[in-house]
Order: sequence, then C-alpha cells, then structure tokens
Amino acid sequence: MSPLEVWLDERVVGTCVIETRPGFQYASLTFTYDPAWLSDTQAFPFSPDLPLVRGPLTPAPHRSTFLAFDDAAPDRWGRRLLEADMRRAAKQRAERFGSPSEIDLLLAVSDDTRQGALRFRRDGQFLAPRHTRAGVGDLARLAAAADRFADTGEVDEGVQELIGVGSSPGGAQPKAWIQDHEGAMHLAKFPRTSDIGDISAWEMTVVRLQERAGIQVQPSTTIRLGPDRSIFLTRRFDRDGARRIPFMSFRTAFQTSEYEHPDYATLAARVASISGRPDADAAELFSRAAMVAMVNNIDDHMRNHGLLHRGSRGWQLAPSFDVNPSRRGASDTPLTPEDDPADRDIRLLLERCDAFRLTREHAVERLRAVDAAVSHWREDAVASGVEPEALDFMAPAFDGPNRAIAAGLTTRRPTTLPPARTAQKTTTPNPPPAVVAAPSSGDVWVRPHARRGRLVEGHFRRRRNR
Repeated sequence: MSPLEVWLDERVVGTCVIETRPGFQYASLTFTYDPAWLSDTQAFPFSPDLPLVRGPLTPAPHRSTFLAFDDAAPDRWGRRLLEADMRRAAKQRAERFGSPSEIDLLLAVSDDTRQGALRFRRDGQFLAPRHTRAGVGDLARLAAAADRFADTGEVDEGVQELIGVGSSPGGAQPKAWIQDHEGAMHLAKFPRTSDIGDISAWEMTVVRLQERAGIQVQPSTTIRLGPDRSIFLTRRFDRDGARRIPFMSFRTAFQTSEYEHPDYATLAARVASISGRPDADAAELFSRAAMVAMVNNIDDHMRNHGLLHRGSRGWQLAPSFDVNPSRRGASDTPLTPEDDPADRDIRLLLERCDAFRLTREHAVERLRAVDAAVSHWREDAVASGVEPEALDFMAPAFDGPNRAIAAGLTTRRPTTLPPARTAQKTTTPNPPPAVVAAPSSGDVWVRPHARRGRLVEGHFRRRRNR
C-alpha cells in the first residue's frame, strides 16, 4: 500500500505508513514530518505526541493513531453513520462485516467537511472523496433522514447523503455540515425525537447570553421545523472561506483521557502556557467557567473546548461552543481543585483568580457581567424560539444559587474561605490564595510568585514579631 500523505490545508506536512509494530496485534500509523515543514520557521507540532523532530514517530503503545488525528476523526454520531454504511456495503458485496479500526474510520470521513485543517491523500486523491454537499434548503430533508437513521440504524438514499455531510462532527447528537448561500460552512444540529423541549432554541439562548457577557461565540441562528423542534445552525470556526484553520481540542492539547476532568483553574494555567495571548485566553476561560456554572451546563468535557492555530499568533482559544442549559444533573468538570462539580460555587473562582491572570477586582467585574447577561435569559429564550409556557420548566438551570452569590460579591478579599466544604481543603500543601492568615497561628499566606526566574509555590510564612 502506498504511503499516506498528511496535509495541513493546502500544504503537505508529512507522510504516514500503516504497519503492525513488533509485539502489537493491531496496525497503527507511523508518521514522519516532511523536511520542508521542519525547516519552516512557522512550523508547529499538531499535538503533544507529534514533536517537531526528524525521523518516524509512533503513537503511544495503547493507541493506533496520534492525538491530533482524533480531532479529525468521527465521534459517536459520525461513527454510527460510517459503520452502518460499511455494514451495508459489505452486505452488498456478500462479505462478512468486520468492525472498522480507528484508522479505517479516520480515513472514511469526507475530506470536504473534515474538522480542522488536517487532510489525508493517497495516490493523488484526498480521503475520503465524498462530494456530497448540502445547503440551507436541504436541512429539513437531512433532519428527516437523521430521524430515520436514529430510529432504524439503516442506511437509505437520504441517509447516504447525510453520511457525506455528517460524518465528521463530534458528539452524539445528529449533525451535518452545510453551506449557506454565500458558500460559508455551518454546523447544523438536528433535534432528536427523544428530546424534551426545543433544545436547539435553548442552545441559541445561551449563545445570546454569552454574547451579552462578552464571551467569544460564532454567529448562530435556529430554523424552525415544527412545535418544539428546530435546527441549531452555527458558523464553523475552523474555516475562513476556503481556508482550513488548525484545531486542537483540550483533550488533545492536554493529553487527557475520556475520564479525566481537569478543573477550570488548572485549565487556565495550561492554556496560558501554550497560548499566543495568555492573559486574554486565561481571563476568557474565567468568564466561560462562570457561565457554565450559571446556566448549569453539564456537558463541558474536554472535547467541548478547543484551540485554533492563528499562524504567527500561535494557538488561541476557539470560540465557545456546545454550551447547553440543564435543569438538573451535574457536570464532571470542577471550577477549581476545591470545587464539587455537583454543587458549583463561583466564589471559588475568585479564590483562584490568579490562575486566570485576573485581579480580584477584575474577576468580580467578570462575574457580575456574566450574572447581568444571564438575568436576560427569559427574554433571550423567547427571542430564540422557546415557547413562553416552557420558561418555568427550565428556570432551575438559570436561577440557581450562583446568581444570588454573584449579586452579593464585593471586591474586598475575605480572610476566611466562604463555604465549609472549601475549608476542608486547607490541609493541602498549597491552600487557595484567598487565605491570607492561618486562623490558629496567625502565619501569613504568601501567594505563588516568581523568584530568580523560578516559580515559588504558595506557602505560609511565620510572622517575624511573634
């Protein structure tokens, strides 16, 4: 089999070979950077497991592909579509169907709609060569096809069209990439028959609230299908006309597993360490953390955050996406190391404001801005297509205790930690920066700081006049 060329938008950046390594049962990819890419001063690694070095690179022992390729591969919805189509094709050939490998699924995604800027080419042809394109006028038909596939799992002619435009978006909700009348590409998210209420309208509501709070979001809208059913349509952030913009999820950037959920304070520090605009991105993540707490977004896992590579400006936070209110349930992602994600408390963000590169005063301003934005949730929900009689049903998502906490915030730093569950954490080696004096000893808390170019962790210092 001929080597697989790896492209970044319109430029070849390396080659892959599919091979079985000694001692391994399954095939995996071996990647080698193109010398011209390595010698380019603007070159950058696509993920932590693909450092800019000469010679072949192999995935971690438990993997068959690289982290960067995960963001270009299908997620749950796309996998279901592709596997069903492969099963149908095997049946037509009177062959036994075998479960596809991660490499098979990666290369089966349509090149036109693949997420991010990575592309794969073999023998002069980009993979996969599906040429199906859909426009706004096709949305109702695609939504009906998504309903049929969700109900039956069978691939008919309409579902085959959906495969070409819907196999790359991540997540479990039915989706498709479509183009508007000007050729710009958008992500369409379809409702499911099992949905309670118009979830597209509620997602649009939170987009409006984020705009009010100054959080980066993409232009979005909804298209009505019927009572309590609409399509959420948002412009793709990994496209600028025909140009593809490199994308890296937090899960890839920080090498987390599916079951790891770093807190937002830790994520802010990690983002700042690789961002081309560390102060702005860390502060932006503070506002997003406050928003997910105030609308009870419980699906803020590491694939639902990401970074875009902006050329000479480096990696920067991608616009916020996939933020949905939930009237009940809890997230797995804490606000800070001390937080209980089942009972989020935005005061903990203030205690860790240094991690977000904010002063307490600026942190309070941001919390107040988010609270002020969320206070408009009812009017924004109606403007987004939510029926007025459905507002009270979703009120628990927006009118939780953190709204009341935000109303009582002051810029003065307290000398004790507010909630009792947080105080239990002061036994750790590095207590939160809000603690300025040890209650029992009077020792003074020294915040984390730099000394002679090295980071000094936070610690208690004994008073000299004792």
